[in-house]
Amino acid sequence: MKLFFLLSAFVFLFSSIVSAQKRKTYIINPGVKATEAIPNDELFLYPGFTPGMVYFKSETHSPGLLNYNFLVAEMQFIDLKGDTLSLADENTIGYIVINTDTFYYDNGYLKFIRNCGNFKLAQKQFFAIANTEKIGAMGMKTSSSSIDTYTRLPGNYKSNGLIAQEVLTLTRNDLYYFGDKFNHFKRLNKKNLIEAYPAKGKEIKNYFKENSLKKITEEDMAKLMESLYDKK
Repeated sequence: MKLFFLLSAFVFLFSSIVSAQKRKTYIINPGVKATEAIPNDELFLYPGFTPGMVYFKSETHSPGLLNYNFLVAEMQFIDLKGDTLSLADENTIGYIVINTDTFYYDNGYLKFIRNCGNFKLAQKQFFAIANTEKIGAMGMKTSSSSIDTYTRLPGNYKSNGLIAQEVLTLTRNDLYYFGDKFNHFKRLNKKNLIEAYPAKGKEIKNYFKENSLKKITEEDMAKLMESLYDKK
């Protein structure tokens, strides 16, 4: 019975990830810079650049004024000239601390939520392309609808200064991950959960097959991970 409720909670979790993606969207027209179309409070995690510390795997560290940019999915800083730049050589970063928040880097920045048993629960936040519309003959639009699964916007879009070459619809995504003691993270989904808890694989598969999805809170998510760890 306890396993039933734990699996129920995880199914609810899966839907909550989808639900979290239903954020405000922004339509960027050709020739328009995305940073001009999206308000600052939607572009960045914090209201302003905030004192923080970057801890490197080499056991050195460096302070700076930092902020996380949802649009380019990069941690940015203010340099001595007052310019806004993104941190380079991200694979050399161990973790970053801003106020009470901690971020890890593993194919993208993940904001730490809490420890859950022997795993860390974390969140990846970024803008995704939900729809593209090319301008064809006679000024007519041709639509291609589907949320691209980039956890960063495509490189060609970033390299041109974030100026849209076609009509883009951008939407914010919040995805959940779990990481081990080495800070290697996996997407929190059915497949990866079964790999982490193979003894419960059959029950997890059966439950996903037989039950519909619902929504739970982040707190429920953490409790689920902790409970699965206790039963592992």
